[in-house]
Amino acid sequence: MTATPREGAGGQKKRGVARVTADLCTGCGICVKSCPTSCITIIESELNFNGIAHIESQRCTACNICAVDCPWLAIEMFNPDGSRRDPSEYAKQAKRLRGYQ
Repeated sequence: MTATPREGAGGQKKRGVARVTADLCTGCGICVKSCPTSCITIIESELNFNGIAHIESQRCTACNICAVDCPWLAIEMFNPDGSRRDPSEYAKQAKRLRGYQ
């Protein structure tokens, strides 16, 4: 059995990844509260007094909720191939998450 492009070694599906832009992150903690897998923590940083978000990529399911909820646009989601997810998808997903669509 050969792995498809969306699958990694062992036949596991590859998933997207969330990345934090440290310069934009204020350490407000909204992403921490909204993450369903509790894979986001706020760590100390010299960039601001609150710290910055850190995402444990092994536990992240790439659900996109943190990117949708971040008011500072400090979290971006990337597809398994490394391409950036279209931010317009965030607005569509936010409507679905909040029951508007």
